Amino acid sequence: MRKIIFTLTLALFTSMAFATEIVATVVFENLTDKELKSGEFTIIDLNEKIEISKAESFKITLPEKGKYQFSFVSDDFTAYTFYPTRINKRKNTITVRLMEKTEFKNTGIYSFPMNLETDLTDEQIEQRIENGTLNFIMHGIDSSIPKEYVEFKEKYGIGLIKENCVIDPLSFKRATENNQMIFDFLNKKYGTDWPNELKAKPFGIK
Repeated sequence: MRKIIFTLTLALFTSMAFATEIVATVVFENLTDKELKSGEFTIIDLNEKIEISKAESFKITLPEKGKYQFSFVSDDFTAYTFYPTRINKRKNTITVRLMEKTEFKNTGIYSFPMNLETDLTDEQIEQRIENGTLNFIMHGIDSSIPKEYVEFKEKYGIGLIKENCVIDPLSFKRATENNQMIFDFLNKKYGTDWPNELKAKPFGIK
């Protein structure tokens, strides 16, 4: 009898563990004429890397719903990774947008939660910088990253994401709050001279 109870308990525990898993879908938006032949998708929090050889959708399994960070890198593209702040059964799509590389050296990781958190602590900001997932936001007619922002990311660990030039009020508010949070952090850490290194200032920064 004890053996039967133990077996049933183990089966119940196993089924509950699988029930908490979340399946997310990774989709690609290739905005270039080139074919993706190699790249690496990373689930940063789990330190799990997946080699990619074509721009086809695929699924990943996460241990539970919650906050995750993802990135995608390729030698042939500038890649932007967009994903929900919290992954759950309803919000479970991760989008990798492939853009033409600029003429400048570009080794950054552009990882971008679609619902930005703009009240991060200094410790959380430092963690995002370490993971390469903290970015200023600008809007523009093309995806090119100015040279000073490439150099800025190499120096400070903070990159730039350029979104569509059509700006709605919510996007403008989100971008401004995000940029102001980074602005305040950099001022506390490096003083007030660092903005001089950026010719084009992000929203919310003078």
